[in-house]
Amino acid sequence: MRPMMLYGRNRVGAAGATAVLLVTVLVFGAGCGTDAGPELDGVPPGGAAAEPAGEGAPLARNVVLLSIDTLRADRLETYGYDRPTSPNLAALGRRSVVFEVARAQSSQTAPSHASLFTSEYVGAHGVANVHGASTAVRKLPPAVTTLAELLARDGIETAAFVSGGNLTRRMEMDRGFGVWDEPQGNPDVSDRVERLLEWIQEPERGRFFAVLHTYQVHAPYLPPPDMYPAFVDRAYRGPLRERLERFLALSPDEQWAGGVGPEYWDGMVDWTEDDVRFLSDLYDAEIQYTDSVIRRVMEAVLTTDLKRDTVIVVVSDHGEEFRDHRKFQHDQVYEEHLRVPLMIRMPGPLEHEGWRGRRTTPVNLVDVAPTTAELLGLDWSECGWEGRSLVPLLGPDAESPEGWRERPSFAQLILDLGEGPGLKLYRSVSWQGWKYIHVYQKKIDRVWESLYDLERDPLEQNDLLAEGAGALDEQAARRHEALVALLDQHTSDNLRKAQRLGDAETEELDEEYRALLEQLGYLGGEDR
Repeated sequence: MRPMMLYGRNRVGAAGATAVLLVTVLVFGAGCGTDAGPELDGVPPGGAAAEPAGEGAPLARNVVLLSIDTLRADRLETYGYDRPTSPNLAALGRRSVVFEVARAQSSQTAPSHASLFTSEYVGAHGVANVHGASTAVRKLPPAVTTLAELLARDGIETAAFVSGGNLTRRMEMDRGFGVWDEPQGNPDVSDRVERLLEWIQEPERGRFFAVLHTYQVHAPYLPPPDMYPAFVDRAYRGPLRERLERFLALSPDEQWAGGVGPEYWDGMVDWTEDDVRFLSDLYDAEIQYTDSVIRRVMEAVLTTDLKRDTVIVVVSDHGEEFRDHRKFQHDQVYEEHLRVPLMIRMPGPLEHEGWRGRRTTPVNLVDVAPTTAELLGLDWSECGWEGRSLVPLLGPDAESPEGWRERPSFAQLILDLGEGPGLKLYRSVSWQGWKYIHVYQKKIDRVWESLYDLERDPLEQNDLLAEGAGALDEQAARRHEALVALLDQHTSDNLRKAQRLGDAETEELDEEYRALLEQLGYLGGEDR
């Protein structure tokens, strides 16, 4: 490996972070094109290593994208999990291209899906969850081009069957979708699957791009009573068993409304390892239930004429934490929050020609839109997107195509914690087996930094910048300086791009939407 190029820029301190946070919050999110940053080992920090492919012969007629909210990759058998959470996804994985390292660009629903749909980074598109002390909904900026818009302009039919909450038309996530099915409340995954299949199977359906989104795996973890006994410890008699049985005795609407409230999480500070394991087991059971239901989508494609010309993409917007780093759910940017599944099952003829297998090259959710566009034969070169098409990685023996280089992976999360703690900004960059995290809390003007050697410490338990960790060795010091430079450049690039994309509109929360978000657990609860 060539020596890493270093840049004479100090790491972002509290004052610099203040400016970054203020501009990010106020401008938040840039038209077309990418500002070139400093090269590091020949890799552009933000954009693609090669020019986007122009319009060509489509590799597929249709694409079905399944977004399973809150599904961390390492809880699937396809990614090495030793429990039978996902036999149907595992079977699909054996027929797919499986990306072993795929990262989300945020750890919450709204910003991550916005990156998925627009191939823009969070600091450019500016969409954030309505959460905690939020009083307004921020929409996609005016100059951004969504994947659905690009496809619809070419006559491809577009439909999304989502579960609302922080994936909503109120944020203009529906741009370009001819059908945007967003019900009130939080529907069971079976409802979303039924609606998706009804639409796909309508007579004389043209070429299509269809999205299914479900919160089924999201907290509260309340799997069907006949599914969780196979996963939980039967000897467990802690407080969460009684709580689970009490919630499961309620109606589905009451289960969800109560389960996302403080009662479900009461006493979590004092939960034992057995309590946490029980909660984690319920999460596994929810995954298995979801897997059993989305099998119907796989059957609808793989056992009909659609198998010859339809791609299935399976992805998640972020993962989930079970006190891996002292918290629950997904309000940080560690690997359990950012590592997500990404599987692409190609049309039958290509699958049989070897367009399947495992790929170790790290990829990102911003790559999904350009990949989908190229699969469908569309030219996306004028969209200004930040991702790059993964089509060169899909074919036989395509692990390291000429000119393909690993890019840094960036993530960002903004939390509005209310009048007490105030705003908190999380940013991270991962590259070549190392990861740097920068956290800034505005009200107290404080910065926290972490550095991890992911090859030696994949669970991020040994922070090399922690107090008492000692001085960095030469390699770690070089990596630290390089990652700080990359993150600094990435933040600056996104701020400039946000200005080009234009100021997004905001909309005050109406009572109906506020009530829905409270029901979904996004408002009124503590930060977890």
